[in-house]
Amino acid sequence: MTTLLTLQNLSLHYPHKVIFQDVTFTLNQGDKIGVLGLNGHGKSSLFKVIAGLVKPDTTVPPFIYDKNKDFSYFYVPQELTNLSDWTIENYFFEFHPEMKVLKIRLDKINEMLGTGEGNFDKLINEQSHIYEELHKLGEDKVHAQYMSYLKFFGMENFERNMSSLSGGEQRKVVLALGLSAPQELILWDEPTNHLDLETIQDFEEELQASRKTFMIISHDRSLLTNVVDRILHIQRGKLRSFSGTYGAYLEFLQADQLRREKELDKLSNYQRRETTWIKRGAKARRTKSKKRIEDYGTLNKAIQDLKAQAHKSVSLDLKSSGRKSKILISAEDLTLKFGDRTLFEGLNFSIAKGDKIALMGRNGVGKSSLLKILLGEIEQTSGTVKKLDSLDVGYFSQKREALKDHETPWTMIGEGIDFVLSNTGEKRHVASYLENFLFSSDEIKRPIHTFSGGEKNRLQLAQFMKHARDIWIFDEPTNDLDLETIGILEDELSKYEGALIIIGHDRSFIDNVTDKCWVLHEGKIENFEAGFSQAEMFLEAIRLEQELKKKAPPVVVQKQVTKEKMTNKERNRYNDLQKEIEKLEAKILDFKEEMVSAGFSKLSELQTKLDASESKLEILFTEWADLESKL
Repeated sequence: MTTLLTLQNLSLHYPHKVIFQDVTFTLNQGDKIGVLGLNGHGKSSLFKVIAGLVKPDTTVPPFIYDKNKDFSYFYVPQELTNLSDWTIENYFFEFHPEMKVLKIRLDKINEMLGTGEGNFDKLINEQSHIYEELHKLGEDKVHAQYMSYLKFFGMENFERNMSSLSGGEQRKVVLALGLSAPQELILWDEPTNHLDLETIQDFEEELQASRKTFMIISHDRSLLTNVVDRILHIQRGKLRSFSGTYGAYLEFLQADQLRREKELDKLSNYQRRETTWIKRGAKARRTKSKKRIEDYGTLNKAIQDLKAQAHKSVSLDLKSSGRKSKILISAEDLTLKFGDRTLFEGLNFSIAKGDKIALMGRNGVGKSSLLKILLGEIEQTSGTVKKLDSLDVGYFSQKREALKDHETPWTMIGEGIDFVLSNTGEKRHVASYLENFLFSSDEIKRPIHTFSGGEKNRLQLAQFMKHARDIWIFDEPTNDLDLETIGILEDELSKYEGALIIIGHDRSFIDNVTDKCWVLHEGKIENFEAGFSQAEMFLEAIRLEQELKKKAPPVVVQKQVTKEKMTNKERNRYNDLQKEIEKLEAKILDFKEEMVSAGFSKLSELQTKLDASESKLEILFTEWADLESKL
């Protein structure tokens, strides 16, 4: 195993805070590491130390940064800069400094050649030299991969200025930059914020197939479960390294919690709930759909079958639901248009006390616009919205309000008194309430300007949730929140007795908090009374429909083709293959479930068996597809 880098004697202090204290860390080639920890406790700082952007404290013994001679890294930040300077296509150069210098000079030369300025022969020679240097740096290959990934994630019109892109579109550019990077180590800092579920799943598959070494900071537990094989947990200035999957780490923490200090009890409850979620296992539907269905016509039929099954389940649930609750909001024939574009039309729905609804759908279908109508921020084109008199609605948006830097958490939450009335109606002391949001007693009277961005997000969440509301609306609430804080939010929402609407793409969070799922698709709402687990089949069908459009064959006059017939022997093998595939898929799921609860010593053995079974499954799929084409 090749060691890429080792950090020794790492200490880093900021005013009012210890980030790292005498830390040692080793990174090996091929590691796929998930970095966990509270916001503001050092995740991004660790990346910046590795990238050389932050200088550690001077200590005795001294800090040592030992790197392999071939080591190189690519840092993918949360926020993009210099957006107005570049088009989508050329933003690539912002992240490749050597190429950027050459690119700027090349553009200047081309401009001079176009206007006839300067010495023509000299400019041509310099132009040729720059092209040669760019080729040596691999610009042509890496840029081509960058463009390929942009198309893969559905980006178009590459001449658009970066500053014109939405948050989700900017994140797709980020994914293309990181996945196309030629460096050995890729540092991903919250790459999936603002992305729709389909894009997250595509990104997840690319990471699973990648041979690159990477470290990823993410609050998406499903992503961490599926892509990392090592966990790095930052706690109180120290690093805890665990070799194994995220699910295995949750099991390890569960066993270790009996020996933990009293102050970690809340985290203990969160990890136990997370372990239960992991044990339920992931659906195999996605793999089956992609591997078994290649022919366009067959794919179309399979998608319609998926949709039919989903609608059948919905109908059954609607008939069996006899709950009668106080209606807070109702809508009839709700339609919204922008110019010639219709976002949705003829929507009919009601929201009752106690409803906990996940509002899902692809980016741009109108989810946020629908919420703005309910909030009274915009007017519908037609239709009516009826609200209960004196209805109190709270809205927690992606764009969080600015905090007052001179205030402290104590003065912000207490507003001049020592007690707050929480959303559950309980009277709680300000210090106790803030402690529930992981603020210690020595932090609650610090000025807000000394807090990190993640800590400010947690403080805004505490401010929002101290108020009792009839309806709470959350637009991407888990963006920029760490896993511990997401656990707090889940606990608070599970106690909440009012109505709840959430737009989000964190699959675990949605599944744990909501009990209904509305999917906004093609201008209509598909209502899934059993929640996200029931809607997952329909969401999968939508994703496949989008793939189907890309695979649609051109409309041409078909020539008569003699199709090779399937022999009796092949037909028997075809039938046997389907049974073999189903058995092997079940076996693979058993291996994955066993890995979650297996001891550390058995993980390696199970991983070997899992890899062998998945390789065999690929071979069986290929054989099955060949025979399928003869039917």
